[in-house]
Amino acid sequence: MNERFFSLPPERRKRMINAGYKVFSAYPYKKAPTSSIAEAAGVSKPLLFHYFGSKKGLYLFLFETALKTADSIADEEDLAGERDFFMYIMKNLRREIRLMRKYPDMLRFLNAAYFETDPLVSADIKRIKARYMKHDTSSILENTDRSRFRDPEAPEKLLKLITLVVEGYMSVNRQEVFKNPDKALKEMEVLILSLRDNYYKA
Repeated sequence: MNERFFSLPPERRKRMINAGYKVFSAYPYKKAPTSSIAEAAGVSKPLLFHYFGSKKGLYLFLFETALKTADSIADEEDLAGERDFFMYIMKNLRREIRLMRKYPDMLRFLNAAYFETDPLVSADIKRIKARYMKHDTSSILENTDRSRFRDPEAPEKLLKLITLVVEGYMSVNRQEVFKNPDKALKEMEVLILSLRDNYYKA
């Protein structure tokens, strides 16, 4: 499947991938029309299936490609080597903002795929996701320098709090976040860093 796809010219591959992200991010898996993906990609529906085998094959290919892209940006931010709890959170936010700026439809797709419940793909999503968990925010709990905290047990509670803050902000300001990601980053930084003085030692 992928060998045939990767033999295509880069621009044609990019157009097909972006078409898939755009359509799958707008619909649940079951309702996403592959005819719309083919039309946006400038190919016939049979040709689309020639490259990916099926709707499921295309969906899972897009999901893994998105995770690889997100991981490469995480490596550039050096998330794995960061032991400062708040710096890790900020670097992870910067990664997401970079994804919004460069691949807006891909990030929308990832956000939708994480919560996809269709049994045709949900188990595969979990399986693929498990291979790309090295930069998941929960990994900071294993590597964080707890000596900086007034309470060494605080990171667990704080991670839940920050997750709620970020998810709440993203939910309320979803359209604005994609229109002006840099502004969103600054506002979320203020919210998160305001907690640092309360949790870190003087």
